[in-house]
Amino acid sequence: MSALALDWVSLGTLAREQQMAHNGSPVDQFRSPHNEEGPLMITLNDFDARVPFMAQLNESGDEPVTIVNTFVTPPGLEDDVIETWRLDSEVMKTKVGNISQQLYRGAAGRVVTNVADWESAKDLQNAFMSPEFQALLTIYPDGSAAYPHLVRPVEVPGVCLGAPWDREPASAAREPAAADASAIEYVDLCPDVPLAEQFRATPGAFTLLDIFVVPDGAVDQATHAYQKIGTYLKGRRGFIQAQLYRGIGSSNVLVNLAVWETVGALRDALPDPDFPAVPAHYPAGTRCFRQVLHRAAVPNVCVD
Repeated sequence: MSALALDWVSLGTLAREQQMAHNGSPVDQFRSPHNEEGPLMITLNDFDARVPFMAQLNESGDEPVTIVNTFVTPPGLEDDVIETWRLDSEVMKTKVGNISQQLYRGAAGRVVTNVADWESAKDLQNAFMSPEFQALLTIYPDGSAAYPHLVRPVEVPGVCLGAPWDREPASAAREPAAADASAIEYVDLCPDVPLAEQFRATPGAFTLLDIFVVPDGAVDQATHAYQKIGTYLKGRRGFIQAQLYRGIGSSNVLVNLAVWETVGALRDALPDPDFPAVPAHYPAGTRCFRQVLHRAAVPNVCVD
């Protein structure tokens, strides 16, 4: 298998020391409303510092929106974060515009991801700013970090459904990577649990989360590259489905949720000698935060 294919399934050497945040620091920090100088509970971070989550919440319009919120939990406190998330989800379920929420738990790691659908960003903003929800943010375990981003599903012909591509004006495409080098820099959200370890801890079906942050003006090129990969993988044994989402506003974030029967099925899909040229179509400078997830059952909120 080529070096690029190994990178693509995260079995090669990945960059483990980076963790995205707005200008290297939290975009916002939630403290007790009764003590502005009190202890830090949870930090709110952005994958795309140009389009922070709090600005996305202010988007006008009535179109449905999905929030993909990935938590990095303090060591040993995954269950505490999930219980707090259950409490805030119980609040969100009562709010106007809430449709559904599904929790995913990271394999062998400290990552928890929530995918929730809302009738509009305005409805989510109203719910997020409600006193009862804000109060719950203060009881997350100290050191918790959240990476929320608002997205909408994208239609990728032959791969997934959603809104038609909001194609960018014609411009010179960025150079793809050479055939023997990856266009994508892989970054671990939780460096102490690398992806190879996550794969080893995954005996059955799983969801692969990819959060791509692409260079300015290159979202359309990255979507084309995603279509090439999706078309290639769709006919392989063990591939179940994939859905691409694009960040709202002027976001450079693309989110992929792909379901596979087994890790072995994913690995078996990649030996084709023509495959390394496929992900090379991504624009150079693309970063990808990748995580192996499993649907989690949370009482009265979601099922596995």
